Amino acid sequence: MHPFAAFVNPVLAKRLKELNLDKVFTKGKGCLLYDAAGDAYLDFISAYGALPFGYNHPELWEALRRVEASGEPSLVQPSFLEAAGELAAQLVALAPCGIDRVTFANSGAEAVEAAFKLARVSTGRMGILTTANSFHGKTLGALSATGKSLYQDGFGAPAPGFVRIDYGDADQLELTLTAAPQFFAAFVVEPIQGEGGIIIPPDGYLRRAHEICSHYGVLLIADEIQTGLGRTGRMFAV
Repeated sequence: MHPFAAFVNPVLAKRLKELNLDKVFTKGKGCLLYDAAGDAYLDFISAYGALPFGYNHPELWEALRRVEASGEPSLVQPSFLEAAGELAAQLVALAPCGIDRVTFANSGAEAVEAAFKLARVSTGRMGILTTANSFHGKTLGALSATGKSLYQDGFGAPAPGFVRIDYGDADQLELTLTAAPQFFAAFVVEPIQGEGGIIIPPDGYLRRAHEICSHYGVLLIADEIQTGLGRTGRMFAV
């Protein structure tokens, strides 16, 4: 038995075998994967979820080699972080107008958790409004916002304060905020639902959602973990 099947995820391993996907990929280049037998496969998403760069991009490896050659320390917490500052400045220059700070995170779920904390502390409210069929992560806060009960069952999710409405329905958003005008800190929404099946909302939905949220002092969190950095053909889908 392969050690992944024995020690990591036997349920997934069984399903992969049933679908003839129990492959061991030994090489990746761009959008192509190669298995242990040398057979090539075209990966139409060129990596997983939030990763838009394909496999073994030469510019990424070159950047890593430059850091290795420089001997730069990986992290000195009480210091001015040069690389973090440079990257943050570039991201702010690319981001939608009005965004002027960057917080770095290790994962999408961690980014979502940071957004919830920021929204709650800045508004003094606890409610987080989310949408059905959404996916925001699997840590407890992000899981509470994820709009699929299948992922939540057994984990005590959603936590208190999380409310779910339909995706793409700005009228329902307005009715929900009207009914509880001082409860919600933020409305978290994917500009295009990713794990939910690549669901595109009606034209004008995000603009109207932003207007409604602004009227009630509710922050709009655009979860661009899968749609950001050019994944849709524009830098940000929002």
